[in-house]
Amino acid sequence: MNVIQQLRRLKQRLPHVISHRLRWVGVAIAVFIGVVFYSVVVLSQQPITLTVLMPAPDTPPWRPLIEEFQSQNPNIRVQIVEGPNASDAVEDLYTSSFLLGDSPYDMVVMDVIWVPKFAAAGWLQDLSDRVSEEQLAAYTEASIAASRFEDGLYQIPLRSDVGMLYYRTDLLEQIGAQPPETFSDLMTISQQLQADDVVPWGYVWQGRQYEGVSAMFVEVLEGAGGFWINPETQEVGLDQPEAIQALEFLRSTITEGVSPSGVSTYQEEDVRRFFQNGQTAFMRNWPYAYALGAEEGSEIAGNFDIKPMVHAPGQTSG
Repeated sequence: MNVIQQLRRLKQRLPHVISHRLRWVGVAIAVFIGVVFYSVVVLSQQPITLTVLMPAPDTPPWRPLIEEFQSQNPNIRVQIVEGPNASDAVEDLYTSSFLLGDSPYDMVVMDVIWVPKFAAAGWLQDLSDRVSEEQLAAYTEASIAASRFEDGLYQIPLRSDVGMLYYRTDLLEQIGAQPPETFSDLMTISQQLQADDVVPWGYVWQGRQYEGVSAMFVEVLEGAGGFWINPETQEVGLDQPEAIQALEFLRSTITEGVSPSGVSTYQEEDVRRFFQNGQTAFMRNWPYAYALGAEEGSEIAGNFDIKPMVHAPGQTSG
């Protein structure tokens, strides 16, 4: 068959071929439209999932709150990712994910000191137009001030934490002592309990070089009558006698054997285990440790209490 004959046969078959191809194109278009329609309808009915990362010990109180929220908002689901129990480690995970540009986290549970860093980097949405002044009035002035960066509001306060002094009520009763008020009270009672072989150690605190040691030191510094930075004059007070006294108190707990030398590497959970296992009479920690110490089966359940931190004579608790 020559070229002319091939072209004539193709011309005769062309309407049939075009009609056949068009039928398949029509089927494909119909399938595509069906898939798009199904996706729009079905996916629009799927709940939105919001993911948040937080330290693992912080998650239990969230569970009932999330269940209540989801029951009121069935189209939204909140997924918690349990992270390490160290604030700076959680910050590193958030920072790494945001730097990669495709973070799996939609919300951030953060310490107030992260606000300027995260907001300046453009990682947080300004909430100023989403919250009224009347709503903000329900919070303390300091909490809202710490949630702002420049002219924006980048955080809604969730809770306020405060460092507490935990003490063993049964051990103090055993030697007839009252809960300590001053630095020297804590040292004297600790050494008496240790001398009587009542407890191996007197006091544990967060001494590791991380965010927690700064929070702990602020309390001791305040209790000594010192300051870190004067907000009015911008003067730094870490070289003042009061600051040196605060640091000397912490150092003396180690040099005089009231605290183990390893306390300089301890974080919150390290000291909590020491206290909850009956290895120490006093502990500096956050309120979360109270519920864990009071749990059924805890060695110290019913035998401990909390109070504001110790301080220097004539000063107040920080």
